[in-house]
Amino acid sequence: MTAFGTLLPPPPAKRRGIPLYYDKTEEEVRQDVYERYDELVARQTALHLADEAHGGYPLQPLADYLGRWLPDSPAAAIADVGCSVGRLIGDLATAHPAWDCYGLDFSYQMLRQARDYWNLGETVSANLLRYGYGHDTFSGKRLPNLHFALADAAALPFPDASLDVLFSTFLIDRIPDPFRAFAEWRRVIKPGGRLLCVSPLNFLKREQWEKYHPPVRLLDHLLTTGWQLADLTDPLWLEEPMDRRGSCIRWKTLALVIDRPAV
Repeated sequence: MTAFGTLLPPPPAKRRGIPLYYDKTEEEVRQDVYERYDELVARQTALHLADEAHGGYPLQPLADYLGRWLPDSPAAAIADVGCSVGRLIGDLATAHPAWDCYGLDFSYQMLRQARDYWNLGETVSANLLRYGYGHDTFSGKRLPNLHFALADAAALPFPDASLDVLFSTFLIDRIPDPFRAFAEWRRVIKPGGRLLCVSPLNFLKREQWEKYHPPVRLLDHLLTTGWQLADLTDPLWLEEPMDRRGSCIRWKTLALVIDRPAV
């Protein structure tokens, strides 16, 4: 395999070491709730890094599901599109040091936290006092095989047929055109490669509900555009803790494993 990180071309711009493959406008930044550092980054850090506070990783069932469908290979190129603060792809990069791993997101603030923790080995913090927890800190790692970048999920910077696996969680119901994203993901996945997608399909707009619900509409589109179904789990129940008392959101997610045929 080529050196780690070489699937990413030179970016048009960088910010604090994070390649920027999409130039977000000021309006896009204002409208993106995930650019609100103190609130949303703290929530995502609490969910994905504060295992001690929760007695384990709250989304471990999600990680376990993905793990069952990953290749048994000493070397692989794998990307998490919509990686948030990098927990899922970070754990994979840790467990598979020979894999070439990438975390992409549309939020600079999420990527900043991810890079600080997983690449720079910095101690990051999350103020969780309003949820009944403390102002916790988390000691980071230095993973040479993991690279983060900001990009549009439907316009990825990877070359054609360059990834063995692409996975995406809690994302397709947050992007304007899931069908366009699926086409882009098929472009960057190698023939014989795999896409893993998990989403509650909790769409934000009425027209999205009308176009993409029920889930069979998504599945029919995928099967008629050249994908092969390896697994459909509906529902895959996941719980997101909200506070120290034990309140939680129970997500009814659709989990898909689909392959790009080898020929």
